[in-house]
Amino acid sequence: MKVVTQQRSSRSNTLPILVIILTCAASAQATTQLLLSRGDSRETSGLKGIVELAVNPGFDDAKVTITVDGQKIAEGIAAPYRVIVDFGLAALQHKINVVAVSPSKKRVQWTETINRGLLPLSVNVKQIDAVARLFEVVATAPADDPIAIVELWDAGKLIASADQPPYRFTIPAEVVNSGFVQITARTKSGDEAADFWSSGGDVHVESVQVRTVPLFVSVVDRNGTTLDNIDRSLFTILDNGAATKIVEFGKAFDQPISIALLLDASASMTYSLKPAAAAASEFVKRTLKKGDRCAVFAVQDVPRRKQTLTDDLQQVTNALATLTPAGSTSLYDAIESAVRELRDEKVRRAIVVLTDGGDTGSVATFDEAERAASQAGIPIYFIAYNTGGDTLPRDMERLKYLSAQTGGFVAAAGQQDLRDRYHAIERDLRAQFAILYQVTDYGKANEWRNVRVMLSSPTLTARTIRGYFAP
Repeated sequence: MKVVTQQRSSRSNTLPILVIILTCAASAQATTQLLLSRGDSRETSGLKGIVELAVNPGFDDAKVTITVDGQKIAEGIAAPYRVIVDFGLAALQHKINVVAVSPSKKRVQWTETINRGLLPLSVNVKQIDAVARLFEVVATAPADDPIAIVELWDAGKLIASADQPPYRFTIPAEVVNSGFVQITARTKSGDEAADFWSSGGDVHVESVQVRTVPLFVSVVDRNGTTLDNIDRSLFTILDNGAATKIVEFGKAFDQPISIALLLDASASMTYSLKPAAAAASEFVKRTLKKGDRCAVFAVQDVPRRKQTLTDDLQQVTNALATLTPAGSTSLYDAIESAVRELRDEKVRRAIVVLTDGGDTGSVATFDEAERAASQAGIPIYFIAYNTGGDTLPRDMERLKYLSAQTGGFVAAAGQQDLRDRYHAIERDLRAQFAILYQVTDYGKANEWRNVRVMLSSPTLTARTIRGYFAP
């Protein structure tokens, strides 16, 4: 779901102009208008694609906030109270909530549901009897593509299936020890969705204690755009397959961050290092705020730390300006060095790497670098820089795997769009959510615990670490 509004913002001098231009462009494409009036709710169906939401709050000079499916898309907008929303290609059920506040602080709120009954494909597990390991699957699907079968899987093995509701399953005793099982719903057309059942609530141990786990999460829409306005109610976090309780939720940008900046300074970067260092320097100036720190590493035959962690941006800029290309690319060694540099930092952390290819000289193996990064729980962002040489498919797949394991991403770049790629990483770091969740720990120190963040919206995806080692 894409949104364009006539909302003003104080974040920058350029954002309001950009938003107004986009609003005009979107208005030209809008084919449907939906009027949202308090006390005049009506059934609306068949709405899809670009729709103009027009609000009639019932009084003048209101400030209007609009939320769709728990996602805030406009806040504090003034007359004419309009926002353009792209609901996607399919007509699906959406819940629209409107809040209007008058100058005298009078507050009215109402909710309208469009395309009622046209539900997206979704799967949710509802526990019936924890002791008996009995649960029911609540599955929804579009009216024109109904559920064909619901299946229970354990470690890739089909355990049971049902083709008629209610979809109820009893977990075999021998399966419980695996931690959790997967439940998949498949429609007649072959589309699939899945959820998980956890045995965590059924484990009986002598030592049980409740602890909290910090987590930093990025949320992207189906176009890959990072969002920072997602409602807390949309988040579900599984820790080792067990549902958790979110106790704190907020914007991570308010918290300090320590960044390890890695630049490929091998001989293959001879003609590209200067513009790459300039783009990295601009990234540092745009991203870091008071209290943030940065370290600089040159990725060469051995990792060369050009600047230890510092909050002096001039020292970081000077370190980048002194990089000289030479030697091979010990990428995995450099990642391990960056992990060591950031390991004891008690704030947000990130490793940002620019490289024009794979590893050609590390002592550390890929598996060792992956283990170090995953254990540390530090997101790694890669810029795969095209200097004209050949990048092997295996090298690119390894970069993608490392970034996915840690909650980062890979962005391909040439000299013309290098700054844009750094800017995309900056936006991602700015938009992260800081979450503290509560988990029941069963006294298993140094146990690897899988983390899964789910969002109750088919258009949104969460990106974060894949797991951590219990203290």
